[in-house]
Amino acid sequence: MLSRDGEVGFSVRKLGVRIGVDPMTVLHHFGSKDELLRRIADRALATVELPLPSADWRADLRNVAAAYRDLAHRHPRLFHLHFRFHATGPADHASSEVVYRALRSAGLPDAAAAGLGLAFYAFILGYALAEAEGLMRPISDEDEAELAGLDPLGYPATRALIPAFKSLDPDAAFHASVDAFIDGVSCRCKAAVRRERTRVSRHRVGSLA
Repeated sequence: MLSRDGEVGFSVRKLGVRIGVDPMTVLHHFGSKDELLRRIADRALATVELPLPSADWRADLRNVAAAYRDLAHRHPRLFHLHFRFHATGPADHASSEVVYRALRSAGLPDAAAAGLGLAFYAFILGYALAEAEGLMRPISDEDEAELAGLDPLGYPATRALIPAFKSLDPDAAFHASVDAFIDGVSCRCKAAVRRERTRVSRHRVGSLA
């Protein structure tokens, strides 16, 4: 029902009528409409294949990203619910465990793993929703005409990218975007290792002085 009508067309009353149950019984069971929506979002997530933690942290992040992209394609009308809750339930916790293990395995300290883990979800959820809404498809003739009409002096880069926008490959853009995030994590970890080595080296030199 929610997948078909979206949240605007969804209500506990309509759900009760649909399944032949008093709406108050539904609310009593779930506690609130928000909790009902949270459970629905988690049940939808459970329908896609989520990876198990592995020894390859990069592959784990790629696989989680692919799972949420798949979810957005399957359930575009309820996908936005995943922005609303820190976690939707068991399926979401299973997903985040993979992500947080991956980031810690990459070498991030816990504070960075927590922050970048949430940033990873913000990026993936936003990307998947934008793609489901049509942002990542090749531009139309109307879009091309509008971009071509921009002032060449004020918008040289935008105009230069028109051919790329027309031939945009959503799959390639998705994988490149996920890899850019992963590359950023890797660079951050390598920089932290270099800083620690420098700190230890200076400490040793200071001890010998």
